[in-house]
Amino acid sequence: MMLSRRTLSLAIAGASLAPVVGHAQVTRQLAKPDAEFAEPFTQVSGLRELKDGRLVVIDSRDKIVQLVDFKSGAGTKIGREGSGPGEYAFPRNVFALPGDTSGVYDMLNSRTLVVLPNGKPGDFITTETSSGGGSGGMMRVGGSAPRFTDARGRLYWTGQPFSPPSPGGGPPKTADSVPIVRYDRASKATDTMAYVRVAKNNVVTSGSSGNVSMRVGMANPFQPRDEWAVTPDGRVAVLRSPEYRVEWHGAGGKSEAAPIAYEKLKLTEQHKEQWRESRKQQTSMMITVENGQRSVRTGPPPSDMPDPGNWPEILPPFVDNATFVAPNGMIWVNRTRAANDDTPNFDVIDASGKVAMRVELPKNTRLVGLGNGTVYATRTDADDLQYLQRYRLP
Repeated sequence: MMLSRRTLSLAIAGASLAPVVGHAQVTRQLAKPDAEFAEPFTQVSGLRELKDGRLVVIDSRDKIVQLVDFKSGAGTKIGREGSGPGEYAFPRNVFALPGDTSGVYDMLNSRTLVVLPNGKPGDFITTETSSGGGSGGMMRVGGSAPRFTDARGRLYWTGQPFSPPSPGGGPPKTADSVPIVRYDRASKATDTMAYVRVAKNNVVTSGSSGNVSMRVGMANPFQPRDEWAVTPDGRVAVLRSPEYRVEWHGAGGKSEAAPIAYEKLKLTEQHKEQWRESRKQQTSMMITVENGQRSVRTGPPPSDMPDPGNWPEILPPFVDNATFVAPNGMIWVNRTRAANDDTPNFDVIDASGKVAMRVELPKNTRLVGLGNGTVYATRTDADDLQYLQRYRLP
């Protein structure tokens, strides 16, 4: 998107929003981890399991990428903070690339650092292009960071929830849906795979021509919105909400699965208070582009952030960022739950779009990644430090 002179404020969730209800079907319970890494983290925002069981782990609050080895108990820092070779300014998520390499997306530098199998930093993948003129530049923010990859190393992200400013200097217009974009690193080609609906009132704009302020991520956290995921074979799954139905998009076209039944839970005042408390732990990022020069700063959420209002009466089946993909192609969906239920539960969806099984994690843990028959979660201690745990699927 072209930006001349304007400021964007983006709130990035630092903790997952309440999920899951109970189900009539039998649930697989992961009661006890088989390993826990001794050194704590401040905010694990993603990890990737390598073939030998080591992990590339991102601590987004401390802005650190580590190679974690459960066998030896060692954690080795990968690269360093900065904007030069082998550096990153704000690592946000990590994804698998071919040849046991990994990609670490750096939101502030708008590029992906390749991490080699030995844990050393490699080259960069840059998908942004120059604007080709004018004082502004092209950039992606927020939800459009690469989120998934397939076995061929193609990257997938969503487009912006707003349109570029009008030539006359008018503010951007918000959208009710965004495209899922696939980027082929070999051909440099992009394709639109599907569209997903976004929550209402997600973007708030203010200001006038030449100095427009935009806040992204302002929608009510419990408003229905679609989710999506990409399996290793390159199929895109769109999870419609509130219908809770899976649509598959791929080389064979589009197919739809039957809706998945779920218990309709009421949104309570306790849900709202839990979300307000979680918002205090979020990280806010402000990006300013002026005369082609971009500056970025991070910090706590603005004190004047309003309550979103427009609370729905019924919880949707899932909230934002609810999907995880296992190496075997199974999609794990973090389900919404009653406010007094502190046990994370997941629907595990197979290639047909049906729930193959359900998995329950220990109370007060948070899923952060999936491996080959392994599940990785964090527990948080009284000092708000996070400890990485590994579970084995039965």
